[in-house]
Amino acid sequence: MGVLVRSGGWKGALARRVVLAALGSLIAGLLSAVPASGAEEEAEQPTTVAGLLGYYKDLSNKAERVNEDLLRIQEELDAKRKESKDAGQRADSARKQADEFRARVTQAQQDKSRVDSLLSPAGDLNAMNAFLTGSSRDDVVSRMRAASMASQLSGTAAEQGRKAVIDAERAAKDATAAQNEVRRSEATLEAGATQVQRRRDELAKQIEQVKGVIDRLTPEQKAFLADNGDSPTGVPIPEGDVGAVLRYALAQIGRPYVWGAIGPDSFDCSGLMLTAYRVAGVKLPRVSIQQSAVGQSIPRNQVRAGDMIFYYTPVHHVAMAIDGNRAVHAPSSGQNVKIAPIDSIGPVTVIRRVMN
Repeated sequence: MGVLVRSGGWKGALARRVVLAALGSLIAGLLSAVPASGAEEEAEQPTTVAGLLGYYKDLSNKAERVNEDLLRIQEELDAKRKESKDAGQRADSARKQADEFRARVTQAQQDKSRVDSLLSPAGDLNAMNAFLTGSSRDDVVSRMRAASMASQLSGTAAEQGRKAVIDAERAAKDATAAQNEVRRSEATLEAGATQVQRRRDELAKQIEQVKGVIDRLTPEQKAFLADNGDSPTGVPIPEGDVGAVLRYALAQIGRPYVWGAIGPDSFDCSGLMLTAYRVAGVKLPRVSIQQSAVGQSIPRNQVRAGDMIFYYTPVHHVAMAIDGNRAVHAPSSGQNVKIAPIDSIGPVTVIRRVMN
């Protein structure tokens, strides 16, 4: 059947119509047993080959957007958790400083009290006699002045210590308040992550159900449906860093799309860009919507090798241009890294050039 479908002339066209009709009937029968869920409940299930591929692509596109959202939320959560940890450490440090300053204040107050008691008329006479005993009158006067100065210094130290305690306590209070605010943000993000994860699981289940339908097709029918993209053979590779980045991306053709993967054996769309550009020492953000803000904006008619092409609004897919017409990308769940026409991947939102 595969040979007939790909043959030319009226026989090939007739064979193609026969296969399409057979596949349409088979798909309608198989999908009738696949339950829809969520927003897809009201959607009409496909009964044709084109419909099946469109349905699968639509589910994959939605799943990729959800995957990118989940990655972004997880990155924000990681940042908030670090921020919370840092705020907690600042609060602990400030509280420790406050305790140290309190101890210094106590010590300074005790030192001042001892000196003041010596200088007081009602002080300990034995201690006073010992203190005032000197070889000369000048020696006694010198000791009295030293004692008075010590009292003043102790008083000043105590006052400075009290101010330091107040500042440290305020710093601890501010750090604790910041930590509590961050924790509230964490809770909001975690709730959002849970919701997005639930949606992701629903879409993954539907994708698996459609893949189950595809898996029940014959090898010839699967080959008919397959879209493995163009061959990388003969692709012109620029020199320098751009060439190194493109060469790496092309070397991944055939590796599976896996959500959250950045290589070496599997990739998601933004993970492929992240790892490929790392070859040239360029550090990109993790998700496609963040990557779409990096570099210089390029018009569609000036696209060249190495440019990143972003799709959909909001952005949730990215590919790397091979030339002005083709790109390499990790498409979506169930597919492999491949070459495709730039404009067939989806609606282009923005094109960015990171390296000149």
